[in-house]
Amino acid sequence: MTVEGDRAVVLAGRVATMDSQQTVLDDGVVYVRDTSIVDVRRSSDPVPEGFDAVPVVATGGTIFPGLVELHNHLPYDVLGLWNVPRRYGNRDEWSGPSTPEYRRLITGPMQVLGADPDVVAAVVRFVETRCLLGGTTTSQGVTLASDPEIVTHFRGLVRNVEARDVPGLPAAATHISDVAAMDANRFLATISGKQKVILHLAEGTDRAAHDHFAALEIEPGKWAITPNLIAIHCAALTEDDFGVLSDHGGTMVWSPFSNLLLYGQTADIGAALRRNVTIAIGSDWAPSGSKNLLGELKVARIVAADAGVALSDADLVAMATSIPARMVGWDSRLGSIEKGKLADLVVVAGTSTDAYSVLVDATEAAIQLVMIDGVARSGTPALMDALGPVSGVETITVAGEPRVLNLVQASADPSVATVTVAEAQRRLVEALADLPNHSVPVVPTALPAGQVRLAVAGLVDNNMSPRPHLPLNGRPTGPNMGSLGSGAPTPTVVPSPVSLPALMLDPIAAVDNPAFYDLIAQQVNLPGPIRDGLLAQRPR
Repeated sequence: MTVEGDRAVVLAGRVATMDSQQTVLDDGVVYVRDTSIVDVRRSSDPVPEGFDAVPVVATGGTIFPGLVELHNHLPYDVLGLWNVPRRYGNRDEWSGPSTPEYRRLITGPMQVLGADPDVVAAVVRFVETRCLLGGTTTSQGVTLASDPEIVTHFRGLVRNVEARDVPGLPAAATHISDVAAMDANRFLATISGKQKVILHLAEGTDRAAHDHFAALEIEPGKWAITPNLIAIHCAALTEDDFGVLSDHGGTMVWSPFSNLLLYGQTADIGAALRRNVTIAIGSDWAPSGSKNLLGELKVARIVAADAGVALSDADLVAMATSIPARMVGWDSRLGSIEKGKLADLVVVAGTSTDAYSVLVDATEAAIQLVMIDGVARSGTPALMDALGPVSGVETITVAGEPRVLNLVQASADPSVATVTVAEAQRRLVEALADLPNHSVPVVPTALPAGQVRLAVAGLVDNNMSPRPHLPLNGRPTGPNMGSLGSGAPTPTVVPSPVSLPALMLDPIAAVDNPAFYDLIAQQVNLPGPIRDGLLAQRPR
């Protein structure tokens, strides 16, 4: 197994490079030294200099670049799927006080979990491991706070697009201050520099959802949209709207499952493609989305087919690898298997069927190896042993088979470094069962030096919003616009206390959670053909 330091690794198998030509090498070899890919060749080609003595590890599978996800609220992935009670028109309807069950089952529990530093460490370990098991090597990260004024992004094993960990790669912002966004010209200035902005936009299907997009028009023909704007959801956009987004260089992250569960429909993906919108895919979060990108790829395939949209498995894989890397400005180092790029790699079992279908069809049971920066982080015992032994590994079970985890990291956060996956699960099981003994809202107290809490809604009020609440024709387009004249946000209203139920922790791997499909069957907003297609994939 690889360890941090000078190292060389050679992996052989079918290689789906995801380069600009979508080259597939049926008998390929990936040469890795330290953190980077030295070369990708056919097995019949000469060995690169310096690799003659390095043993070749035959994976027996298809090698992909690590999956890149630009939309996932990771801390919430310790919660189960919410049985959405009715169809909503926009985000503010279900996240507001008119939906008390949302507070009881989602925001309330997260306030309690996020206030306990020991549980925070368990959350981080659990959600990062869930990413690894599903082949995700880059995601939106975990946001932490030592007080309301100091918000940071956790730097762990999985890359974090909000916290640049490689020189030369831009960091992406994912929340925009309401104050800064109260003037469209100021928002345009924000997205006219070098920083990418990942922004919830037009989330829902009604006029209120569409207003968030319409408010980006500063004057006829002038829009607060640039290539730095990465718009999440876009479910309320028309084909003409997609034309505006594309013409100004804006891109989109599609989360179909969450949209369908909450609103009964998702973005018009056919219209977006006709208008040449660049599209990535994201699973959103566990309360109303897929458990990981593997699950969301399957939803996207079913939704596209139901809508009569020609979206191939190769297209879907690109939406989870090369395309999001390019959207966030990391394509010089990530998103494909090419010389000079970082060695973030995923091996999926199987080479006999279509290279891309192997990944779209995969569950965690098919993920044989996950490598980040040339370090093997998760894999089958055979592959992990073939890469050489290292201390500090942990073995867990996925679909009845062992998976070896190498979570040792020299730069690990001390509070997380000592937490095994088993310990993280134990802490979370206890904390979720203990929820009835806590009151919500939580009143945050000062934390000792070095301790942090999760920066989740209701626990840390840092005056941030997941999308711009710009005025449209002189009227506000969001509930926390405040006075349009003063530019001040509306004072936070402390909600009344709410009792919390005890909750259960889902299995860390979706393939081990058949009850998830029982919940899918109960979802009132899910269109019949989509529900049937998903239920047909229930693990046997």
